Amino acid sequence: MTVKHMLSPQDPATRDRLRIAVVGTGLLGERHARFWGQQDDVDLVGLIDLDVLRATSAAERLATTYGIPRPPAFTSLDELLETSAADAVSVATPDFAHRDPVVRALDAGLHVLVEKPLAMTTDDAKAMTDVARRAGRLLMVNHSMRWIPRYRAIHDAIRTGQWGKMVVAHSAKSDVIHVPTEMIRWASRTTAAYFLTAHDLDLVRWFAGDRIVRVYAQGARGVLDRNGIDAYDAIQSSVTFANGSIASFEASWIHPNTYPSFTDDYMHVICENGVAYLDRGREGTEVFETVRVRHPKHSTVYEQDGRIYGSFRHALEHFTHCIRAGIEPLTSARRVMGVVSALEAIHRSLDSGMPVIVDDGSGD
Repeated sequence: MTVKHMLSPQDPATRDRLRIAVVGTGLLGERHARFWGQQDDVDLVGLIDLDVLRATSAAERLATTYGIPRPPAFTSLDELLETSAADAVSVATPDFAHRDPVVRALDAGLHVLVEKPLAMTTDDAKAMTDVARRAGRLLMVNHSMRWIPRYRAIHDAIRTGQWGKMVVAHSAKSDVIHVPTEMIRWASRTTAAYFLTAHDLDLVRWFAGDRIVRVYAQGARGVLDRNGIDAYDAIQSSVTFANGSIASFEASWIHPNTYPSFTDDYMHVICENGVAYLDRGREGTEVFETVRVRHPKHSTVYEQDGRIYGSFRHALEHFTHCIRAGIEPLTSARRVMGVVSALEAIHRSLDSGMPVIVDDGSGD
């Protein structure tokens, strides 16, 4: 896919600076806004949130804490476009609320970076991808884990034939209970699989280099139900790829808040000629404080001189590079739509108690 033939003198690829807005000003949305506001070749032109007070507060924090010119706050993309031009948006709304802002932005001629998962249903994913294709705009999903060097090394060892085919993989990812009970207000409208497994499904699918054709899942409940949250405590999923590779995924979000890492996770990848074990919960650093032990995670997001680094940064830089170069992102919606298909099948399997065939018709 290329968008070069659709560029014009008014297109962002022909200008020195990109004008980017952020939709959704929760934890991740504010991180997107902070990153864009600190780039030398980007103008942060607005923060959009249904709760304008939240957007206003986020704008104030960007200005007072990081010295970023205070962006205006809006309650809708239409409101922003009435007063300011934009080239692109970051959409960081809750998991279930991606389709409407993504489609509206694409219809308005903007490029879109959307947080993972792209959608919670294959129908929504296809609708967004179809609009992006018709509009000739980029739609990239922020599967930022692909920009962690050790994951790239595993991918390259498999793809170059050094390790041969991936045979089996296992991942486990767990959040502390603070996440579903306090950090996000919409835990009952998503699941641990959508919130956590989405990242690792994308990684393992990338390693395998193939389509997922079958899933089986089971879940456990109790702790979150007792906290008034209608959600599974944990979900285990088994997947089969078209080439015969298999993988399993475990996601839970009831670790005690005293756990050393906000997120604990590891991955085991076994190939024909190589094995990788990734203890991603510690990353080799232990910090001993007077009240607790911590295991900081520096590969995804860390700060240096007040600026954001890590795979989050590399993913967002890839988005702007693709806009300027007129090329399809590594994690374009078209390429990762199979992640959504597999996630949707996992939840159908949870409901039915039976294996489910996956319609993973996405591209390379």
